[in-house]
Amino acid sequence: MPLGRGARLWGSITVLSTMTALASPAGAELSKDWRWCTGKDNVSIELVIKSCTLVIKSAREPAEHLATAFYNRATAHRIQGWYDRAIHDYDEAIRLDPEYALAYNDRGTAYSRKAQPRRAIQDYDRAIRLDPAMAFAFSNRGNAYASRGELDRAIQDYDEAIRLDPSNASAFNNRGYAHRSKGDLKRALQDFDQAIRLDPGYALAFKNRGLVLTITGEHERAIRDLDQLVRLEAKNATAWTARCVARALAGRLTPALADCNEALRLQPGSPEAFEARGFVYLKLGQPDRAIADYDAALRVDPKSPRSLYGRGLAKQRGDVTERQVDLIAVKSITPAVAAEFARVDERP
Repeated sequence: MPLGRGARLWGSITVLSTMTALASPAGAELSKDWRWCTGKDNVSIELVIKSCTLVIKSAREPAEHLATAFYNRATAHRIQGWYDRAIHDYDEAIRLDPEYALAYNDRGTAYSRKAQPRRAIQDYDRAIRLDPAMAFAFSNRGNAYASRGELDRAIQDYDEAIRLDPSNASAFNNRGYAHRSKGDLKRALQDFDQAIRLDPGYALAFKNRGLVLTITGEHERAIRDLDQLVRLEAKNATAWTARCVARALAGRLTPALADCNEALRLQPGSPEAFEARGFVYLKLGQPDRAIADYDAALRVDPKSPRSLYGRGLAKQRGDVTERQVDLIAVKSITPAVAAEFARVDERP
């Protein structure tokens, strides 16, 4: 088996962190093309793809090494978002090495990114049969089940991922999100707490916990979590939008409006940010501005129940009660309608 297949889980956050965990062929000192195909020397993704292609076309490598080259090129394609190319190369890696568990797992992730959970689950099943100790394959299969609404099966997989690797923060986050989707907010908070204890810089867990605290009415705690989210992801419009809503519910309307404005500066067409700012304008007693923002959101998503409801309240003008206004925000972050506000963490 080529070296590197038992390496730590690689993610798609930055190029350098992913490239360092690519597989390497066993044997003598690596050539320049092999070094770059395995991501050494901090090379770019483009150079990884080019170098792996040269290795593949050299026709000098045994099947075992070629499987590694195809796997690494597939990994680079996947980071670029070229999922069909990635799947083609994973196919080749598996054809050359039918017991390549990591290739099955990663092909499953590519299928998940293509919104094909059934095929993803088939690949995760195979990866788990080949390597029953692959904790992240259980977590990834849990994500696929969750995307199909099979939350109990998802939780079972997250449980097993955690049993195999109790330090797996993403599995706790993902299980927490599944509990939240089932309406079990107490268990969701416990899992998000543990994810943050394991990884104090885990932005997504802060986001998910902050949104649950918003649902439960613990606005000050929610704002503290979303403050941390903004510090960790200052260029993420969704982070500013989430804090905008939490601040508005807490009655901090001026900073809430500033947050929504920043979200729209970062992502000018964001319907979520327009919806959130419309909500702030409702609380400020400015229905005309609220209607304008809901109109902008509805141009992007004409069937959004939040924007339609909010615009309807805004058109009532003086008849809108504080309770009705706050109901918009609560509805906007319930699991049934808020996939855009929080998501699971999918690790290859």
